[in-house]
Amino acid sequence: MSYVQQTLAPNERIVARANFNWTYNFGSWFFFLLGLIPLIAFAVAGPVSGLEFAKYAFGFWTSLAAAVLGAILLAAHYIVLHTTEIVVTSFRFVYKTGLISRKSNEVSLNKIEEIAMDQSILGRAFGYGELIIRGTGVGVINLPALDNPVQLRRAIEGAKANLRMDTREELLGEGD
Repeated sequence: MSYVQQTLAPNERIVARANFNWTYNFGSWFFFLLGLIPLIAFAVAGPVSGLEFAKYAFGFWTSLAAAVLGAILLAAHYIVLHTTEIVVTSFRFVYKTGLISRKSNEVSLNKIEEIAMDQSILGRAFGYGELIIRGTGVGVINLPALDNPVQLRRAIEGAKANLRMDTREELLGEGD
């Protein structure tokens, strides 16, 4: 069960979830392949060409070290990726990171003052962008390389509008 599902208040529901764009993974995969491709080349081309291992050993071991380091970085990236939750509920916005230790930035929807979006030309082309959420008492929450940031922004604004409407109806209902 996810962190957000565990912390839902009575009558609170999940409105939207955000995901990272595929481009967020590009750097990790790049460094992994940067070590793996030469390693495969040394492992295949060396024996096929009949060269002594000693003549290409430095390149092989360097490529192996780069591939192992790239694999560690890739694994760490995927742990971060799969343990991060970005959720809009009917009452709050939650940005949770961490596997063993947790860091959670939560802000009530009625305390969100500003939602700024930063989307470059590449971001527009590939459908990603950053959201910067400023809230009373929370400070700034930066959300990197989100898939379809406009949709998340719309979900936050819609949930805020619904919360205001529900609050207004409660106030009017109490006056009867």
